[in-house]
Amino acid sequence: MIVRRSVWCAVVMLVTLSGIRAVHPVVAAPANDIGAAIERGNESYARGKLREALVAYQGAQAQDATHYWALVGLARVESELGEAVPGEERRRLIAAAVEHARAAVKAVPDEAQAHVWLAVALRQQTEMEGPKTRAALWREIKSELDRAIGLDAGIARAYLERGRWHRRLATRGLWERTVSKVLLAKVPKGASKDNAVRDLEKAVELAPQAIEARMELARTYLELERDADARRELERALGIPANRPRDPGLHAEARELLEKLAKRG
Repeated sequence: MIVRRSVWCAVVMLVTLSGIRAVHPVVAAPANDIGAAIERGNESYARGKLREALVAYQGAQAQDATHYWALVGLARVESELGEAVPGEERRRLIAAAVEHARAAVKAVPDEAQAHVWLAVALRQQTEMEGPKTRAALWREIKSELDRAIGLDAGIARAYLERGRWHRRLATRGLWERTVSKVLLAKVPKGASKDNAVRDLEKAVELAPQAIEARMELARTYLELERDADARRELERALGIPANRPRDPGLHAEARELLEKLAKRG
């Protein structure tokens, strides 16, 4: 039992470094078959083995369809897997992530992780929808992120996603802004690149080893023509080991952006 607890603590620390807070004791997985399956899923996720993690979380949910951490684990892994695949498989994974995150919110509405991963999955869904549907989704995404941060102000991923929200909404095209104005589900006001910087800087502060957060911050600095700040974040991103499946691609982008900055002088 002592060994099992030690492994669990180590995994939680690894997961926290990737931008996810540790499990709250009030909803921690029980020490039974479901708990063991979730533990395996968390260990696989921490090592970047997303398919292994998916199988483990599916095994946990098969034993209890409404288990909070099984649902959160599924939403998290399905969202990340959906980033790397095209076409119908991407649509299927993201739809599943939305479904599992909504179920997790329903199971434990006052725990922040489900709200964070619902926002992540909905943001991915916007990339496959037209302007009218996106307008309604953006409103829900902001609501979920504000709710998550209100419940737990220490989750780096929540600030990363809200930073993305601010930058995306602040740079909408004329047609999308016009559509949003005529819909009942208008997106909330206040989106700006400055607010994006604020949230992304907080994400980096909370998870300094998260390459994704540093890259999002660097991209935003570039849009604001803060080249020196962007260069700093890109260099720091390159100094972080590539532990997540998307990290090698982010490293490649960082090198490319640094080359462009060097040419600009």
